[in-house]
Amino acid sequence: MSSIQVVIMAGGSGTRFWPFSTPDLPKQFLNLTGEGSMIQLTIDRLEGFVDVSDVWVLTQDRFVETVLQQCPKLDASQVVGEPMARDTSGAVALGAGLVNAKDPEATMVVLPADHVIKDTASFQDSLVQAVNLAQEDYFVTIGIQPTYPAEIYGYLERGNEIEGGHLLKAFVEKPQLEVAESYLKGGQHFWNAGMFVWKTSKLISELTTHLPEHAKMAKALGDAWGQDNWAELAKKEFEPLPKISIDYGLMEKVNEIAMIEAKFDWNDVGGWAALEALIAQDEFGNTIKGASVIKDSERNIIISEDESRPTLVNGISDCVIVNAKAGTLICHRNEIERIKGLIEQVLSL
Repeated sequence: MSSIQVVIMAGGSGTRFWPFSTPDLPKQFLNLTGEGSMIQLTIDRLEGFVDVSDVWVLTQDRFVETVLQQCPKLDASQVVGEPMARDTSGAVALGAGLVNAKDPEATMVVLPADHVIKDTASFQDSLVQAVNLAQEDYFVTIGIQPTYPAEIYGYLERGNEIEGGHLLKAFVEKPQLEVAESYLKGGQHFWNAGMFVWKTSKLISELTTHLPEHAKMAKALGDAWGQDNWAELAKKEFEPLPKISIDYGLMEKVNEIAMIEAKFDWNDVGGWAALEALIAQDEFGNTIKGASVIKDSERNIIISEDESRPTLVNGISDCVIVNAKAGTLICHRNEIERIKGLIEQVLSL
């Protein structure tokens, strides 16, 4: 009987959560809500859907030990370090090669490591629905019902209804605000959460057609996994790969793509403001995590990393205040999306 294999992509190194997040400890390894790191919660969410032995984590080489420390349920053979970043097409192809070497008949589930989903039962129900469609030879993606006209997400345009879901009409790039507003009103567009389900054999066949270098890498590294020369071979195979997303590199070129609408809550925790949906506010609208003393202050996000280094806030409103070992962030909430370049300056000091 064919298995279900889950590949978790945990290679990101973003700076949206500086100063909590650093190049040495990116978002997926942060405990932002007090319930566990994002990768820990992603793996816990799979309990009862698959056995932990059927879970793979793909990450950067330098984060392999971090994954193993945070996720002791995983065997070292399940955590794979990519030698260099080659976008999601590289990670997906590598995952396919590993899964195919273990079970050529497997159905493969691809999940990001850095999303927050609290309704585990509904999440697993959606995965079962997606697996059922994948076993009918569809490539399956999961769409999130939009709650506001977001410009920061790609969209999935829903097509005709089929048993168990809908055909996917199109992948849509991140839109301008007016277009996003029309998507929200129209009801046929869903946020692209980067979750995919397919037969591994079907994926490898399409990679061979549309991304042949990726297919070659997948077979070489899947067959060689566990051998002493794997790291050296991985560098050789990854080096020539173009940096391209799996959406652009493959999914937009294949037929028989289905979409199911997520029945679960979803938050990609794209920045500090996202914590307001995950952490309860005090009576003055402040979102607070960690040791702090607050007076005459409203609608702030106040985060302290170290309990022995508390934060004092007095007479301040509508700000993001983060007190961490790597630095201190104080920013008006309306400016928080505009500080990426400034963070890069700080990291270069």
